[in-house]
Amino acid sequence: MRALPLLLALALGGACATAVAAPAPAPADWSARERKQLVRYDVAISAPESRWVEIVMTVERPGGLRSDLALPAWIPGSYLVRDFARNLDGPVVTDLAGVSLPVERLDKQTWRIRHGGKGIRATYRVWADEPGVRTSSVDDRHATLNPAGLFLYLVGETARPAELHFNALPPNWTVHGALPQPTPGVLRAASYDVLVDSPLELGTPVVHAWDEGGTRVELVFSAPAGSNADVERLVRDLKPVVHAFAEAMGGLPTKRYVFLLLADDKSDGGLEHADSTLMRLARDSFHDEAGYRRALHLASHEFFHLWNAKRLRDAALVPYDYSREDYSELLWFHEGFTETVENLILVRAGVTSPDEFLRELGTSWTAYLQKPGRNHVPLTQNSVEAWVKHYKPSPGHHTTSISYYEKGHLAGVCLDLELRLRSQGKGSLVGLFRRLMASHGVKGRGITTDDIVAAASAEAGADMHDFFRRYIEGTDELPLPAQLTRMGVDVEIRAPWEGESSPLAARRKRSWTGIVFTDNAIRSVAPGSPAELAGLMPGDEVIAVAARRTRSGDEAAERLMDHVPGQSVEVALFRGGRLERRTLTIAEDPRKMFRFSVSPTAGAGVRELRDAWLATSTN
Repeated sequence: MRALPLLLALALGGACATAVAAPAPAPADWSARERKQLVRYDVAISAPESRWVEIVMTVERPGGLRSDLALPAWIPGSYLVRDFARNLDGPVVTDLAGVSLPVERLDKQTWRIRHGGKGIRATYRVWADEPGVRTSSVDDRHATLNPAGLFLYLVGETARPAELHFNALPPNWTVHGALPQPTPGVLRAASYDVLVDSPLELGTPVVHAWDEGGTRVELVFSAPAGSNADVERLVRDLKPVVHAFAEAMGGLPTKRYVFLLLADDKSDGGLEHADSTLMRLARDSFHDEAGYRRALHLASHEFFHLWNAKRLRDAALVPYDYSREDYSELLWFHEGFTETVENLILVRAGVTSPDEFLRELGTSWTAYLQKPGRNHVPLTQNSVEAWVKHYKPSPGHHTTSISYYEKGHLAGVCLDLELRLRSQGKGSLVGLFRRLMASHGVKGRGITTDDIVAAASAEAGADMHDFFRRYIEGTDELPLPAQLTRMGVDVEIRAPWEGESSPLAARRKRSWTGIVFTDNAIRSVAPGSPAELAGLMPGDEVIAVAARRTRSGDEAAERLMDHVPGQSVEVALFRGGRLERRTLTIAEDPRKMFRFSVSPTAGAGVRELRDAWLATSTN
């Protein structure tokens, strides 16, 4: 292995030191027992242009006569088997005296080492060229490191403490993340689970820090190719959001939290971690207010995972099984309800006005009702199927399922309203989370659906089993419009073309085919739509409408909209290389648009409930 001499030298202590920024307060030194169990990783990025991360894993006291080393197949928080081991070159294993030990590969991600009880040193390298919040990437400007794809673990011994030693980095690079750094270049993790939960950003980022109730909060902003973001503004925007969360939840459950924000050529969202988040946004997306709002929504969502999913963790995921899919029925709670609280806290923080909140809620409800698969299976099943239906959806996925983020968020709004209505304003969704933190989060106990129902019932002062039976474990339509009316919110329902000032625009919006295009082809066909009745299908390449050539899906959609409801039109298409013709009859769009707004005629008691829900102070 080409990197072996350098890596062995690093493991034996011969390497240059690297700068490490803003060390967190160091924990107490390892105990004698912890030192015996310690797993040490020496890390080098000696040639960033090569994109290799070079690692030496040292275990002085392995258990038994043999050990299995493995790399996770997935990263917690992202429910997709990523097979990180495909990027690993090695390992080469010796005892601590440098004598080679046999390595037996058991499967795609596991290696067996027969060491006879002697200490072992595994030398390997990982190819890091996949930018994103779930993966690792190295180039000549910076490195984003997700430990799940980098660091081997001892199978069955993930409770062992770990130490990272960054021994060789490019000049001026610094290391940033939530792991404590007792000395420069050394990072500590109490266990492998903690290590996996601690992404790192290396390079020359800008760091801003502030105090929130005794917790150090950091924004680490990395833009290797530049960005149009105003970082100081991002900090100003973040401070009231963090404060609103702390106020709502009775303080922050950690002494240090790090927002790692990478401004890159693409955006792929964020991923939550116990004391940090890694977010990736398009570097030039801050040219208007919308760009900063997107950043705040993302940061708000990921920050609430500090409680939900990280301290309130599905009992089925305790402990994590890194070797295979780890199934949860609670993703509607961990992700969907997090989205609900994200939006509520932005109102509390003054980032979103009550009118904006209701307007966005109306837009979300309108989009939700247009999803044919929204009530096909329960949310609990959507959660279990996330591994294949959310992260690897089939082309027909939209007719049989819905995102647990989207429906989970709206179910969270419905639950919040139901708790407030039943308790006459004494209970709320945030109150439910405070209860669960007190009963489970601070004690490190995994939660179940029964625990959530019990906390909801306590908040409501009434049995909430029926709500969960109908809307979470069942497929009943969510009752949002009726609940909003009871909360003093006007619900306006109109057709898509109503309110259009242009007669032509109104006429075109009235026409409906049920087709969604992508490029030249049909991406999806709505069940029961004119397109389905005419025999059109996903994958059809539309080349002409009413004998007029079309060169793209957008153009085909435009030509179809030239026709009014009730009018038939011939469509020419290629299907599997064959020329086909179909005739469809344009229909009037049956979909409805919803607009929610504060009712000026609500009674005093209802206004009090509504204003508490939409207040700019936490409730």
